[in-house]
Amino acid sequence: MNRRERKHMEKELGLNKFYKKMTREQRFQKMVENIENGKRMEADMKTQRETSIQEQMDQKRSDVIANLAEEIARRKKIPLIDAMLEAQEEYESKD
Repeated sequence: MNRRERKHMEKELGLNKFYKKMTREQRFQKMVENIENGKRMEADMKTQRETSIQEQMDQKRSDVIANLAEEIARRKKIPLIDAMLEAQEEYESKD
């Protein structure tokens, strides 16, 4: 929502009159609460972003290991589960 839309919605809802009726103390308290909520939302987004990045890295790692395991299984003609263990060891040794 951009500034123009927000101002139009505030006008339709009559929030401007409500804000004008607030005392100075109430307005400042509202600003403080908005700042606190903004900081909390920023922290939540940061943790959410970090979690998302970690999940993507884990997914990439598991895909690489799965592909490597399929290659090892075909090459050595062994079951995929055994190849998965070898692939995981090989992947960890590369890092």
